[in-house]
Formats: sequence, structure tokens, C-alpha cells
Amino acid sequence: MYMKKNLPKKQGIKHFEPHSVLYLTGDANYSRIHLLNGKVFLSSYNLKWFAQKWPSFLRLHKQALVNPAYVHHLSVAPTLQSASYVVMQDQVQLPISRRRVSGIVYHFRQV
Repeated sequence: MYMKKNLPKKQGIKHFEPHSVLYLTGDANYSRIHLLNGKVFLSSYNLKWFAQKWPSFLRLHKQALVNPAYVHHLSVAPTLQSASYVVMQDQVQLPISRRRVSGIVYHFRQV
């Protein structure tokens, strides 16, 4: 299902298994890849590229893509004035855009 991705980086090419990735954050046209072991790598690919290559990852908003296997907690706001977010396995909170909340909740109810 998942394929190893070879990603160019400054010191050469780094090989990533998707199951070792907690989440990705967007930084302009680059992505920061946050791994289970706590390391962070910068990739020249944007989040859209990763979302297409790893379809099981969830897009929370325009700057975050998460591996749902490592979502520790989902907090849904009762009103639009407060923010919904996910807490990842490493205790990092990532916000969910208002337009994507229903899709994210639906995904986790199906699991």
C-alpha cells in the first residue's frame, strides 16, 4: 500500500517509509517532514505532492498533513469561534480548518 519515497535533500537523497512519518507541515513551497524518532527533514516537495503520493494521510489545513495512525486525540470545537485540533503522538497540537472538520471527524468515526 505504502511506497518508500526517495526525496532529494541537501546532502543527497533520503529514503522515507510513510509509516515512519508522524506529520508534515508546509513552509511555502517546501515541506517539513516530522518523523517518529523526533527528527525533522526539509523537502523541496510541497504538501500537495505528498497528499497525492500518500492518500491515506489527512489534510488538516493548507499547512498540515498528518498520518492518521499517529493521531492521539481529536478535539472538535462546539462553535466556530473556538478552534478544532488534533494532538499527535508527540503531543504537538495541529489545528484543523473549519471547512475540513466534518471530513476529519467522519474519517475517525469510520476507523
